Amino acid sequence: MWFSFPPGYEAISVEQQQFNVEITDTAGVGYFRAPDHFATKILALQGFAVATPPEGAPEDLPRMDPLRDGAIAELTGTTEAQKREIHDLREDLGAMNAKIIALQTEKVDLLAKLETAEAEIEALKEKIDDAGIDPEVIVPLRKAK
Repeated sequence: MWFSFPPGYEAISVEQQQFNVEITDTAGVGYFRAPDHFATKILALQGFAVATPPEGAPEDLPRMDPLRDGAIAELTGTTEAQKREIHDLREDLGAMNAKIIALQTEKVDLLAKLETAEAEIEALKEKIDDAGIDPEVIVPLRKAK
């Protein structure tokens, strides 16, 4: 909806939204557009009026469309929910990556222990060979419980 400023005014703030002169006529009157739902607040101010802007002014703002506005609100809600979900998934991914790193570190440690154990086994086999003992006759010892 188009409004005219009273003389001496070039801007107005309504519900923290700033509106400025968008076009001026030959008499120096400034005009601005604001959504229809602000009309009662703007017109309550002395000197402000609903007006037809001079020729060459941009088109008026689109009228409120509850169906469109509802769809926009719904899409905004969906977008916000998806942003939260993405945030949560990124946190989960970070936690999983930390677990993977911990498991990889544990794997490296276990492989190092396995390598040490295999080297000890090879050393023991060499001792058995050096002692001339037949590995087939060695009886495994069990620990006492």
